[in-house]
Amino acid sequence: MEHPKGIYAISFIEMWERFSFYIFCGLLVLYMIEVLHFSMPFSNILYGIIIGAGYLLQLVTGQITDTYFGNRKAIIVGTILMLVSQLIFAYDASLYYISTATPAHSSFIFNYPEIIFLIGVVFISIGGSFLKVSTTSFISLFYKDQESLLDAAYTLFYMVFNIGTFFAPLILGVIVGVHDPSLYQYGFMVGAIANIIGLVSYLVIKDRYLCSQDGEPLGVHPVAKNLKKDLEKTLPKKLSKIEIDRIKASVIVLVVVIILCSAIEQINTSMLILVMNYVDNTIPFLNYTLSPQMYISLNPLFVVILSPIFIKMFSMLSNRDKEPSSIDKMSLGLLAIILSYGILLIAVYLSPGLINMLWIVLFNFILVIAELFISPIALSLISKLAPVKHASLMIGTFYAATAISAMLAGIFASAFPENEGVVNYLFNFIPIPDLASFIWIFIMLAGFIFTLWILFRNRIRKLMHGVE
Repeated sequence: MEHPKGIYAISFIEMWERFSFYIFCGLLVLYMIEVLHFSMPFSNILYGIIIGAGYLLQLVTGQITDTYFGNRKAIIVGTILMLVSQLIFAYDASLYYISTATPAHSSFIFNYPEIIFLIGVVFISIGGSFLKVSTTSFISLFYKDQESLLDAAYTLFYMVFNIGTFFAPLILGVIVGVHDPSLYQYGFMVGAIANIIGLVSYLVIKDRYLCSQDGEPLGVHPVAKNLKKDLEKTLPKKLSKIEIDRIKASVIVLVVVIILCSAIEQINTSMLILVMNYVDNTIPFLNYTLSPQMYISLNPLFVVILSPIFIKMFSMLSNRDKEPSSIDKMSLGLLAIILSYGILLIAVYLSPGLINMLWIVLFNFILVIAELFISPIALSLISKLAPVKHASLMIGTFYAATAISAMLAGIFASAFPENEGVVNYLFNFIPIPDLASFIWIFIMLAGFIFTLWILFRNRIRKLMHGVE
């Protein structure tokens, strides 16, 4: 059965949000260092706090969406707040000349540019959280009687919005360049333009495509206060035993999400250092050297390429009644994490000198396979397990798990052996003397979770009460 056109429409809206958000992410650290003159360690700490706060806020904005706004209003509010935030950052970046004599510092001095910056942070954290949670939870509204299609639907959603994730760093590099604070304001303006395009697109398509098969507008009313009368009578005020069990299952699923995202986040942290210090980045015969940032685009590129294959594969298996359950798909994802880091470990052992860049490409390719077996499947599963009154809130827990994984990824990355012969410590007591030891962290962690997942998969299924 074909997917409703609304799934493409809402994915298109989220694509522009992702594009704008990753423009912001790509500029944030350099902006703090070059414009606000924060020290590099302080800038990195703030980066983690700001990104994590945006994800954690979705627990609150998800509840507000479910209780007061509804998905449609939340999309508008979120987009406008993000647009305002990008304009604030663009203005703040234009003030770079004011603080040229300010020495690097590791705490807020609350001068004018810093106050404007903090206002922008508040706007983008709240706006981004509203927009992400409302578009993501919108997906389930199209499939109320077709839950078997949700896995493919979220994979499609994942594919489309990653187009924005892919192009953001490439376009940012062309417009802004590197280490030129006079150009950062134009980067934020590009993010603002993306929000304008997203908002106009939403207003144009919402009444035509964001509807049920019967033509009824979806996402207009908050699910917790405006359920249809016949449905409202069947919903008890308190959560049932089945709903509580399904929430428990969702928490277990989120543990796998945290492991996946902490492994993927290394691409933006420790893997950048790896490709700078341990990889031969020169393309043979062309005498062209790749910048470390170019490897970041491999992840969304492979997501866009592989997602249609996964959608087709799941559809074919479903038609033959052979589609694996969500539990089994996530098991394969955990195995793929182990395999991806295993390939990286083999590359280290086989390379007496610099590692060939093709090993890094293969590592990213396998890691994206893990991502497609886990991330969209987990989103789909959580939406199916969520109590009706708390659909957006449960999606918010998914992004809260992403925030936790980002913090955990930072802890892991802090132990990366940047220089040979220097021993770093994970959690201040586990020695990481070399690159191979660092890679083993993720192999053992994913292997441990995979073992527990297999041992307790039947118990997890019981908690799901028939949801697959």
